[in-house]
Amino acid sequence: MKYNLTLLEKTTPLAVSPTANGAWEMESPEKRLAVTGRRIDDTHLFLTIDGVGCNAFISDDGNAKQIMIDGVLYQVIDADAQARSTVSGAASPTLPRDATPPMPAVVVKIMVAVGQQVKAGDGLVVVSAMKMETTLTAPFDARVAGINVAVDDKVAPGDILVDLETAGEENAPEA
Repeated sequence: MKYNLTLLEKTTPLAVSPTANGAWEMESPEKRLAVTGRRIDDTHLFLTIDGVGCNAFISDDGNAKQIMIDGVLYQVIDADAQARSTVSGAASPTLPRDATPPMPAVVVKIMVAVGQQVKAGDGLVVVSAMKMETTLTAPFDARVAGINVAVDDKVAPGDILVDLETAGEENAPEA
């Protein structure tokens, strides 16, 4: 199966092939990875990638899957489905626009202030779930337009924790 993997606005083709015993081989132009996994629940997988274990938290926005591994947000899009939607005239999926947790969590730290400029990958908010802290990062260069949570707030996937504006959006009319 072919996918497009997006990290910090850079998209890389990714081929995924099943191997023996339910494992997968993932290959990008830069590297090949051996991956096994175990489903914990609908949004949580435990993966072993080239022998190193990690937790992966998954959410789906309808266009793509967002996968958070070690505080880094990856977006995975089915390349075949994307090609079909482009041919049919549908808009292609875009990068995530919001800072939202991958699973139910509690806010433990807010790392930004309203008006602050952030770069793609800068930490915005730290959340804790299942005794593990995850830093939600800016998906693109932006200005912090609003903070919608406080420390100790309980949050869920889809909750927008920090409002971000790209250059030019601050004067754009509301839709």
